[in-house]
Amino acid sequence: MLSINSTYMRSNFYSIIVPIILVLINFALKIKYVSWPSLAMDEPFSVYYSQFEITTIINELSKGNNPPLFEIFLHFWTKFFGISEFSVRIPSVIFSSFSIFFLYQICYKFFNVKTAILASVLFTLSNYQLYFAQEARVYPLFMLLTVVSMYQYMKLLTSSHSKTNSVVYIIVNILLLYSHFFSWFVLFVQAGVLISTYRNKSRELLIFAKYFGIIILCYLPYVGIFIGRFLDSSNGTWVKPVENLRPLHSFYGSLINETHVGYTVVLILSWMILQQYIVHYFKNTLLKSVLIILSTVFVVISLSLRLPLVPSYLLSFENNFSSTIEIISFSLFYLAVFVHFLLNKNQSRHQKIVLSWFFIPCFIMFLSSFYIPMFIDRYLIYCTPAFFILLSLIVNKFDNKLSFSLSIMIIVLLVVSFKPLRNNNRDVKTLVAKVKEMKSESKSAVFICPGYFIETFTYYYNKSYFKNVKSGIPYKDMVNALQSEHIFLVNDYKTIDSKYKLNDYNKIIYVDAAADFAYSNNHIKEYFNREFQRKSVSVDSIHVPGIFYIYSYKLQN
Repeated sequence: MLSINSTYMRSNFYSIIVPIILVLINFALKIKYVSWPSLAMDEPFSVYYSQFEITTIINELSKGNNPPLFEIFLHFWTKFFGISEFSVRIPSVIFSSFSIFFLYQICYKFFNVKTAILASVLFTLSNYQLYFAQEARVYPLFMLLTVVSMYQYMKLLTSSHSKTNSVVYIIVNILLLYSHFFSWFVLFVQAGVLISTYRNKSRELLIFAKYFGIIILCYLPYVGIFIGRFLDSSNGTWVKPVENLRPLHSFYGSLINETHVGYTVVLILSWMILQQYIVHYFKNTLLKSVLIILSTVFVVISLSLRLPLVPSYLLSFENNFSSTIEIISFSLFYLAVFVHFLLNKNQSRHQKIVLSWFFIPCFIMFLSSFYIPMFIDRYLIYCTPAFFILLSLIVNKFDNKLSFSLSIMIIVLLVVSFKPLRNNNRDVKTLVAKVKEMKSESKSAVFICPGYFIETFTYYYNKSYFKNVKSGIPYKDMVNALQSEHIFLVNDYKTIDSKYKLNDYNKIIYVDAAADFAYSNNHIKEYFNREFQRKSVSVDSIHVPGIFYIYSYKLQN
């Protein structure tokens, strides 16, 4: 009886108590500095639209880059908790923290407790995860729904299709599709693994076909919008196109806190496991030799992308790996090994799922970004839990003593490089304070470029303006309120010219919020220099930490 009770208590400790402790640790780490940085980038956009009626949110976001699930959630959340930085970011902290629970469960139930603990600790200490956990955007919710979807998917594959598991799986995937357009990659991965693993088991395929059918049926109201956004994106996006392999390796580096030592250790460990796989599972001697040589060449070049291992003058690609032949060779090599692993009957289904979860989205999104740019860190958040699971599996492939030493070393590297976010390089609070101070001196006008900076600026300039959505028409009330104080949102000099010449301003304040990035041909600074060239004007400029510049043009009496 004592033995049974001890086993039961130990099982409960590792399956329930440990993941709860990890969730609480994540929450404590991520909430500490959550309200320090200014709301910036697209955060004010989500907060602003969350104040409208649900129908308006759905209609307006159908014109944008994401489905409306997060803003609808935020709509109800802010009704109870308000729109302070703290309150609108708390959901992201919660979503990110709860992701660790399901990540742990995936490892614990389908691998082992060592993998579960190590993967969870690596996730907890990742600056990448910390950053997005403190941002009032959809990405932590997107990641949580993905992890839950994968957990339910793996449960359905290994146990009977209970009604509860099936219903939860379907509901979670419907929510997932309405959270972000890239969530289709999750279903694509699940379908791909299912077909490759169960291609001779028609009953299993039919059951999942029914699940996928229900999910797609529930998504039909949004299919037209999804297709429209995809066609628009094919003409170009705000993301820069990929030109070489550096962004791929930079992304990997960001997951282990940008440490050169950590990057080197992870890459070498991955190479060692890859060598073992090639030696063990490829029978043809010539093919085996070619693959071993290629893998060694690629790992050395990959290291040189971050470390000066090889002098750049010896490499025609200047450590960027940018020629077409080099990129195709690199991609085809890893694709071939991945497909071989996926079709290998000797490999566990669970490892195939986790590897596919990470490899397929990264591979497709990276190669697509040479033509349709989409490869940036935030768009890849949904596959990052798989990275930490894979890294933990790699470490645990070695014998107990070595795997323990490697685990401690990687954890120490992440602990040393772990940096709670105190500044997101967007100090909007200081920017607005400076504008208010400069504006109070005389009859002045403020011109802000780009125009989409309106939510961010107004949130700190006057909360009542930001919260005023009485008309039900986005931006109408906000724009009118700002213009009543002679604050104008512009995208080029032509709008400024018409406003400036109709009024007798003593002072012009121009706020440049990365205007050249958004509108490279705005010519605003050239306009002001030309307009005030023959007048007695004092000119001043201030750089606000991050991307902001304030230019002041004051007429002399």
